Amino acid sequence: MSNAKCHACGKTAYPLESLTAIDKTFHKICFKCDTCQTAINIKNFKGDPKAGKVYCLTHAPIDRTSTGGDSVQTQSALKAPKKQAEGLGTAQKGTGETPNVGLDNLATQNALKAPKAVAESLGTVHKGDGASGAPAAQ
Repeated sequence: MSNAKCHACGKTAYPLESLTAIDKTFHKICFKCDTCQTAINIKNFKGDPKAGKVYCLTHAPIDRTSTGGDSVQTQSALKAPKKQAEGLGTAQKGTGETPNVGLDNLATQNALKAPKAVAESLGTVHKGDGASGAPAAQ
């Protein structure tokens, strides 16, 4: 029975001092992130079997093939003619006049001219002295 070699250091890895990840054998002490060299364990690692490398969760490479950036639909959308915005070249930044914010609307004018309602018993409200008309708690 031959003992496997550690994938990281190349030395013999005996069963009690080694672990297997991504079909490779590592010493427990050699099982480190390939990017930052942080010690990782079998529970918190991501592996790249093609490259034979292991990573911590922070530095694990992200598979971008699922985004479809080179698909036919994406390429045709990128090459499609762009629509010209109407009046973009003739836009004015300002004339110095006071802006009209919709106060010329008939409903707004009527609301501004309407008589103001007076709140009932506004003058008899006393804050904090218990004279609000509610019975005092005993």
